Amino acid sequence: MSALAIEITGERTAVARGAGAEEVKLTADKGQSIHAVIAAYSRKHSADAGAPVEVVVNEAGRTNYLTVAPDGNVSRSLPTGPIVAAAAEREVPQVDAAPEPVTMSVTAKSQQPGVAEELTGEPEVAPADVAPEPVTMSVAPIGHLPVSAPDAVPREGNVQRQRPPVPWQRPNPDTSVRRSQAHASTRSTRPAMSVLAAPEITPGSSEPARTGMRGRLNAVLNLGLAPKPESAEMRQRAAIGAITGPIPGFSIVTVANPKGGVGKTPIAVGLNAVIAQHRGAGSTVCADVAEVGGSLADRVSVPPRAGQDVLALVAAQAAAPGSIRPSELSQFLARQPGGEDVVAGAFDGFDGTALGYDDVESLANVLSEHREILIADTGNNRLAGSWQWATSNANVLVVPVPLRRDAAAAAHRMLLDLAATAGSNILARTIVVIADGPGDAPMIEIEAVDAFLEVGVHSVRRMPFEPLFASGERIATSQLRSTTTESLTVVAGAVIDLIAHAAL
Repeated sequence: MSALAIEITGERTAVARGAGAEEVKLTADKGQSIHAVIAAYSRKHSADAGAPVEVVVNEAGRTNYLTVAPDGNVSRSLPTGPIVAAAAEREVPQVDAAPEPVTMSVTAKSQQPGVAEELTGEPEVAPADVAPEPVTMSVAPIGHLPVSAPDAVPREGNVQRQRPPVPWQRPNPDTSVRRSQAHASTRSTRPAMSVLAAPEITPGSSEPARTGMRGRLNAVLNLGLAPKPESAEMRQRAAIGAITGPIPGFSIVTVANPKGGVGKTPIAVGLNAVIAQHRGAGSTVCADVAEVGGSLADRVSVPPRAGQDVLALVAAQAAAPGSIRPSELSQFLARQPGGEDVVAGAFDGFDGTALGYDDVESLANVLSEHREILIADTGNNRLAGSWQWATSNANVLVVPVPLRRDAAAAAHRMLLDLAATAGSNILARTIVVIADGPGDAPMIEIEAVDAFLEVGVHSVRRMPFEPLFASGERIATSQLRSTTTESLTVVAGAVIDLIAHAAL
């Protein structure tokens, strides 16, 4: 059996080496995944050889072994003999993601029409180990899934509930128009910005690199090399800059997927911690809004005490509307080590009732007076009033999706239903997070990403496997892998950026 070693050197670049030590540079075009390019090249290599090919994919120090048959079938395998070690031949280990390719391109062999036609109808090969940093997927739509209408179409029999105005809603358009007309003369007389003003600086670009090859050179030789514009370090700095930026007021981030066990609570806990780390203690709160209490209280590092739950806070608000001061509010919140707050769910409810639509709205009313962001950790019942409130009022919707077909299908149906009932604009505020975990099927990744992008979601992000998330134990954010923290930071940056630009 012939062997093929492939090393992923960047977000859209890879190097392939075969038994004859020849080197082929692979590059993914804009809108294409490097994993798809690797899959096409591996299948072509096997077809040309007329025999199965053992493919070893090395990505950020992790290795995945696959066997590609001439008919295109792919299966996981163990190495059967010595394989060319792509990473060992490099003098310096690759740490940073490579910048945008300039001269490298996929060889003509991998771009023949037969390969493209094969990719159209079959799932691609994706490595079992994920990249150490999130990657925004932008694969071209495949055109086989329905796209919901742009306008909201209520289902037959559904009744739209009339809700009183809430503090986080946008101002009346007529008021905004009158205000802009009143100040029109002032704006027209303001002088334009001087042509002598200094140009804008990309956040973090003036600081020396601290990681990767340039960071090591700076530390050893006392240099001041800046990070590459497309490096992982610059993506982290840009994400932190977005997280610390201004937002228009109280905002709701809903984490939802009706399929259980997909990682909603770990993602909610992680986003809550990362946002508080960079925006400051007391800026964000995560609430369990499941119909009957979920697992939030069992996953945070400091568990809530008795009385630190949603219904207790709602009851205090109902007893004295508008009178809860910050010192009193803290009695109902469980402060975590990073400065973020948590509100447990309701396990019994009043007279055995579940958490309802009005309960969550009352919770948001009181929190909007003291916090900037509410992260709503939802349950699995799409008919529950608490679930419907959290999704219909979300400024940003975060949808965790493991690489399992059932979880991806449930999330896809949920988004189609939300677009049909609440309007397709919710999709433009949706971030899908592809998360690795036990029992994953990496081969469905390309198909799933295609489906979500065709529906019209804002973006699809990548999350590496995190053992602490999968363990079911309490999550101490200081114990998370660095790759997990970096991925959460990029997702949090995208969330805050969506909140900020929604008001423009």
